[in-house]
Amino acid sequence: MKYLVTILLGLIFISCGSTNIIAQDNIQSASYQGWVAGVRGGGSGINFYVELTSELPSNIELKRLIFKGYEVSFTKQDNLHFQAMIKTPGNQQKIEGDDSQTYTSPKNALTLADNEAILIFQKDGKEYQQKITNVTEKPALEYPSARPKF
Repeated sequence: MKYLVTILLGLIFISCGSTNIIAQDNIQSASYQGWVAGVRGGGSGINFYVELTSELPSNIELKRLIFKGYEVSFTKQDNLHFQAMIKTPGNQQKIEGDDSQTYTSPKNALTLADNEAILIFQKDGKEYQQKITNVTEKPALEYPSARPKF
């Protein structure tokens, strides 16, 4: 009886520990790239990319990203590639008399290092967070300015 209880408790701890790490071994790379529009007031942002080694199981979905203080949703490019687009407040210009707000991505209170991000997954209707620490930076995109109009 004592051995049976020990085995059951061991299985419970192993199963609980494995549910928190959903795709750690499945992430091939995570990177980000800043961008700035080539025209004044065109905006700026960060594109965050996740590449997987294999497809996620059907009961797991990559939902959101927390990175550099922003929390945004992922868009699925294909079964192995996901992208999150963060709109930052830089290079946004309001025209005089324009009462509209400049749009930026929503902020999150978590503080992370520059190479850290939190991926939020949904598994069987329940949300799980996974911190990744090997995020690499790609060279920034500085789009050319628009041609002058005559």
